[in-house]
Amino acid sequence: MSDETELNILLKSWHNALKRATDFDAWGQPVEASDIYSRLSKQLFEYVNNKSCSLFTKYQKEAPKNASVDLHNLRCLEETLANLLSDNRDEESKSRFPVEFSSADDGSNMQPNLSIDELETLDDEFSGTGKCGLLPKPFPVSGKSFLSVSIEHIGVKDGSQFLEPYISLSVRDRNGQCVDPTQDIPSASIKTDKAISFHCDIHIQKAIESLPPGFAIFFEFKHFKPKKDFFSTKCWSFVEQDEIKDGPIALELYKKPTDFKRKSLKLLTVKPLFLHLYLNLNH
Repeated sequence: MSDETELNILLKSWHNALKRATDFDAWGQPVEASDIYSRLSKQLFEYVNNKSCSLFTKYQKEAPKNASVDLHNLRCLEETLANLLSDNRDEESKSRFPVEFSSADDGSNMQPNLSIDELETLDDEFSGTGKCGLLPKPFPVSGKSFLSVSIEHIGVKDGSQFLEPYISLSVRDRNGQCVDPTQDIPSASIKTDKAISFHCDIHIQKAIESLPPGFAIFFEFKHFKPKKDFFSTKCWSFVEQDEIKDGPIALELYKKPTDFKRKSLKLLTVKPLFLHLYLNLNH
């Protein structure tokens, strides 16, 4: 898939999400609107900070992330995203951006301008409530397949003793480099001595056909350690490209540290403990 085609897919996804959010906002449903705004802003900032992007000027890229805009400006932004999808747009319309940012009165908890890899090293950045974010389901594209992963439960010894446990998902190439935004699911609330249940869906943002050959999807099981005041990886697992198909799958668990290059694999335990997923390919 060409860069231009991938960009159009992103723009359609952003426009669709923003339209839903502004509709909720206008209908007096701030909770639903806020959830979509949060996920969309995460996706937008991650894109402009990690790619060479001509959609925004240098000033717009460096605009404070605690900026605030009103519903009218959001409606203008929605229209601008739609215009960017038009094949008849001229150079002036490409460069015009309708929203003038103003400083917010209250502080925001948005992340600083860091690369994906730098963000991943900040284990104490997340509070176990999905702050890294779950991104919306990508806009469907004819002839392309998008993967949704339902994280069901993980088998672990003394599962009820783990504090704020969650799963961090990343998609990596053969060299261990991120090729899709990292996503964290919310902390589990159902814990037993033998398993921790999540029942959470994650949507891979790129089409399977757009990912590099030999990619793998990694799952890191993390939990909070009060004495050290940070989140630690307990174990990890992965599913390889040729294992991806519709239906349930049980993955082996490996000892930390996570080896994104898949060179050194050491089982966490000889006991039959697995990460249970359900894979759904959306065509």
